[in-house]
Amino acid sequence: MESLSVETVLGLIGIVILVGLAGEVGFKRTGIPSVLFLMGLGLLLGPVLGYADAARVSTLAPYLGTLALIIILFDGGLNLQFMKVLQETPLALLYSVIVFAGSVAGVAAVYVWGLHGQWLQGLLLGAILGGTAAAIILPVVSQLSTLREPVKVLVSLDSAFSEVFVVVIALAIMGSFTESGGKFGVVREIFHSFFDALVLATVAGAVWARLLTWLAGQTLSYMLTLAAILVLYYVAELVGASGAITILMFGLVLANMETLAGRLVRPLRVLIGYELDQAKFVLDEFLKRINEELAFLVRTFFYVLLGLIVDFSQFNWTIVGWGLAFFGFVFGVRVIAPFAIC
Repeated sequence: MESLSVETVLGLIGIVILVGLAGEVGFKRTGIPSVLFLMGLGLLLGPVLGYADAARVSTLAPYLGTLALIIILFDGGLNLQFMKVLQETPLALLYSVIVFAGSVAGVAAVYVWGLHGQWLQGLLLGAILGGTAAAIILPVVSQLSTLREPVKVLVSLDSAFSEVFVVVIALAIMGSFTESGGKFGVVREIFHSFFDALVLATVAGAVWARLLTWLAGQTLSYMLTLAAILVLYYVAELVGASGAITILMFGLVLANMETLAGRLVRPLRVLIGYELDQAKFVLDEFLKRINEELAFLVRTFFYVLLGLIVDFSQFNWTIVGWGLAFFGFVFGVRVIAPFAIC
């Protein structure tokens, strides 16, 4: 692959943004997610036209993917209402557990009986395939005007919960290859991932909401907030909490702090050190708007990156066939699961 000129790179960046904008407009009119167009553009620029090498571009995927996830989860939290989240959390958690458990068991069974593999490897594959990608789910769900608000909240929470399940369960299964970890290690890790994330996000959200009232009208307040969510994600992962849940809850706390402040009991307000109900925690609309713009920009390039890193040389009809079989089974579990919890 020949190196591209500066002018060509800038032109391609402009084309990617234009396709992303066209995809957003098209999604509102047709209901077809823009991710399909952007991944298609990535396939065109990479595997088809050869503007990018999959092996080299794939080194950027973990960094851009994590950045996209952080900003999209923060944006998702900003657009959630606290009372609706509180009402839907038990149902969303039950739905996530049923879907994830069913997907893991089903994929493992197909892997063992169809491909004659080992159960442990099948469970690991099921844990990887059993979750959803919050970086893709949240933007799509937020723009579906036909979905009722409780359904949007449930699907958004499910995508965040599944991030935790995938990481914790997959790591636990990989640890079992070396027979490490205790009997109740998985349950303990999941509990701490949720609980620590909730505590961390609540404290950080309360402190940052107070800080934002002091910075009202000041320049670069969003850049400071962006730095805060990046550091918060790092701290959450460092202490063993779920970074995804922490950022989602941090955005939720910021957007609903005025409501939360009025519901806190006085001893808790005194413990925090100031009268929360007297502070005007109204999140600046400019901050919300600029975060939406940045979320659009980051996820646009992330979706294109997903298309760029596809390597068709690794594909064959056997892989495609079994891939579709796994997809069909996981999709079937998600279709059946709502009837199981009704």
